[in-house]
Amino acid sequence: MLRGGALLLALCLLAGSASGAETWNCPTGRNLVRNPGFETAAGAGPAEWTADPQVYALDTSVALGARSLKYANQDPARYLLCSQTIEAQAGCRYEFAAWVNTQGLTGPDSGATICLEWYDAQGKYLGGSYPDGRKGDTAWTQVRAVSTALPREAARVTLACYVRKGMTGTAWWDNVSVRRWREKPIETALLLPAYRGLLPEKATEVRVRVHARPTELPGNLEVYRLAARFSPAGETAAIVARGLPVSNDTPAEMRLPLPALSAGSYELRVTLTDTKEKRLLWEDFYPVSIGKQFPASYVDEHGRLIVNGQPFFPLGMYFSGLSEEELAVYREGAFNCLMPYGAPTRAQLDLLGGLGLKAIYSIKDLYSGTQYCPSTITRAADEEEAVRDAVRTFRDHPALLAWYINDELPSSMRDRLEAHQRWVEEEDPNHPTWAVLAQVDELPNYFHTCDILGSDPYPIPGASPDMAGQWTRLTRQAGGPARAAWMVPQAFRYPGRDRPPTYEELRSMTWQCLAEGATGLIFYSWFELRQDRQFPFEARWPEVKRVVAEVKAMVPMLLSVEKPPAIGVDQAPALHWTARAYGGAAYLILVNGERTPLTAKVHLPASPRQASLEGKAVSVSKDFRAELPPLGVSVYRLVF
Repeated sequence: MLRGGALLLALCLLAGSASGAETWNCPTGRNLVRNPGFETAAGAGPAEWTADPQVYALDTSVALGARSLKYANQDPARYLLCSQTIEAQAGCRYEFAAWVNTQGLTGPDSGATICLEWYDAQGKYLGGSYPDGRKGDTAWTQVRAVSTALPREAARVTLACYVRKGMTGTAWWDNVSVRRWREKPIETALLLPAYRGLLPEKATEVRVRVHARPTELPGNLEVYRLAARFSPAGETAAIVARGLPVSNDTPAEMRLPLPALSAGSYELRVTLTDTKEKRLLWEDFYPVSIGKQFPASYVDEHGRLIVNGQPFFPLGMYFSGLSEEELAVYREGAFNCLMPYGAPTRAQLDLLGGLGLKAIYSIKDLYSGTQYCPSTITRAADEEEAVRDAVRTFRDHPALLAWYINDELPSSMRDRLEAHQRWVEEEDPNHPTWAVLAQVDELPNYFHTCDILGSDPYPIPGASPDMAGQWTRLTRQAGGPARAAWMVPQAFRYPGRDRPPTYEELRSMTWQCLAEGATGLIFYSWFELRQDRQFPFEARWPEVKRVVAEVKAMVPMLLSVEKPPAIGVDQAPALHWTARAYGGAAYLILVNGERTPLTAKVHLPASPRQASLEGKAVSVSKDFRAELPPLGVSVYRLVF
């Protein structure tokens, strides 16, 4: 897929204007940090900063200028920050960076770093951005990150220099900066065609989502105009066009109805224009093919994976290595695939295929500078050869289901992420890519970095199990109704936490994902279950198998695209629901995401002739109340 930067203007768009050139996707404005080089002192500490003298001091011997901020600590239980409040604006993103030096800095975490955090007017924590730091013995290197957009409620933003808890040694900071990140003035996403620009011959429309950012558009918004134009490739005359004013920062969906069109190549262009200055500010371009043969595997307009013409619901787990002994146990479950972190050999893929399993092949580590990147990849230029080689090697193996292209890499790497996606598309038209993110507030920024979005909510035990449903909803919203969402439910004990999910929590989180529209489930993780000595595998494995078997039995209904009757359910906190139709019956799925009971108020189009709950006959009226116990799951089958 070629888009605004790639086709027309490379990374940043440069638009001529009376005041000179404009740039996007880069930092702008003044440094918001006061005393950024720690050159000014206030007593023994740096002016404008709040720093505990137990560990922080000014230093003139190791510095990029006259002074630096020094951290010296030998107590791993001590956790102190050096911080200041930053004047930041809600709705904007910020690039923040610092130069860091370390000496003998050791411990279990990533080291000396910086962070940006935001709070509401009452001081409630709303979120933050936390890049990995430096440890060991390092020369001056820069730690840098770009935050998510600050929420509307953000009233106070703080910047901090700190060393992660549990670490000891010495570190220095210098030349700290925070600058507003000037984003593209619009973000677009092609919703239909649903997969790599492929439309069937009888397609009746194309759809594109457009998100304008008023924070990047000075003056009166009435002078800006959005437009979408669909035309044959290489032609300027539009078959159909639509325009929209820029009014706020709410995403808008533009639908372009299509006349009957012959097979061929077309293109959709989405533009933002300053009508007063008569300037094109941004243009995104999407190639579209009509009537082209669909690949062996693709995502259809319902968000379902289609494999060799049939819908396929991935049910799997994350693995590390692969062995016949482990796979024999795994095969006891109702799984049809897995995601091994270690790159499988052809012999291992043969083994999976013989067991009736498919693999989501990981290429997520082929990014230079990341933690598990192979030593052969030392720079960004090495990445393309590595990606293309891996894809060429295994793209024709019958056990291949998809490519695992990104595991929580930051959106600041977006250009590289999109490049990896483009290389996979060029080498393998027959298998989609899947990315899993914990950055749920930023999911729309990853739309063009993969074919299938996913997220990995791990709330147990410290947070609400309802997180599973909330994150699935955000994932579906980011991708749109036609984009697949493969979720990663928590089946393991998170390192440092006192327990894994109970059976009831696991079941609720699984069905929350399904009720919110997940079209695949890859549980995390097999190896964590196997290695947990405090909560033995022999006790937990039957619980996982039981949940997955229950899902597998419902897969035909979950993949059905029959139109369900008009069923309504009143919204309630922690309630997740969906209605489906399959085989002459309607299905109503109700899930309680919390540990307290709730009542679901259900409205049916008529009193059903037959009704059953979990296979047992029940009596329900046109309007009824469904009582859900804590973390309860209810699946009604209704015949009208």
